[in-house]
Amino acid sequence: GEADYRTPISETEQFYQALQLRGIESMLVRIPESSHSIASRPSRLIAKAAYVLAWFDKHGGQTADKPVDKDNAPLR
Repeated sequence: GEADYRTPISETEQFYQALQLRGIESMLVRIPESSHSIASRPSRLIAKAAYVLAWFDKHGGQTADKPVDKDNAPLR
């Protein structure tokens, strides 16, 4: 969340920018007025779950023991 005292939003933005510069697909979701857990409101918890589920729907099937490339082809 934007009000996170453990991981300031500036650090989150730097990490996100580093991922973007390396060409790693990523998304930064800003949750206003929320701390580290972002569950201060049920709607925020639902939104968090929706983003996580959408990520796995898009990138599903990839695991650490069976990595795949961007076209879902197995890596050797």
